[in-house]
Amino acid sequence: MTSSIEYGAILVVSAIDGIMSQTAEQIMIAHHMGMQHIVVFMNKCDMVDDMEMLELVEMGIRDQLYQCGFVGSDIPFIYGAALKALEGPDGEWGDKIMELMDAVDKYIPDSQSEIDQASSIHTKFTAEVYMLDINEGGRDTGYFDDDRLQFYFKTTDVTGEIQLPIEIDMAMPGETLDITIELIQPIKITEEEPFIIRDDECTVGLGRVATIIE
Repeated sequence: MTSSIEYGAILVVSAIDGIMSQTAEQIMIAHHMGMQHIVVFMNKCDMVDDMEMLELVEMGIRDQLYQCGFVGSDIPFIYGAALKALEGPDGEWGDKIMELMDAVDKYIPDSQSEIDQASSIHTKFTAEVYMLDINEGGRDTGYFDDDRLQFYFKTTDVTGEIQLPIEIDMAMPGETLDITIELIQPIKITEEEPFIIRDDECTVGLGRVATIIE
């Protein structure tokens, strides 16, 4: 990642393997958290002799980025080989690293420290959340009132309890719903701020703050 998820990242993908399921999940999360710019470094290109194969891998990556909300046709792609660049920084593959950094400088905006004076610390809010299904990396069991989960915002993470809508006894993976979240300690949040939900080190949901209660 670059200095802030809001500004951009370098996505490193193997030219041999292409997009893996975990990578697709990370792209989805990055877009949800507000990232707008990605530069793609296709690694291990020295191990692929067929340029047509490299182009097919690139097409697959662009398609995945598009599905996750990024405008795939505008994203810079650099064909490189990180290990070869380390072994010979002044050679062809070393030049690709410089090309990568040049693309980052041109495509990803400079980060600027911003202090939102409207923000203040809170512990309780409502949110619209989408709970990932098992095929998206989510869990295979439901969610109940008072379940404790981990909530990751842009600059911090904190444990909190969820309260489901009164008419729902259990929320299932794959559902979108409005819930109330109460954190165990106050943090600085704003309405419309995105966050991710984790359980036992796994990402299980995506959310956005709706209304701050207290």
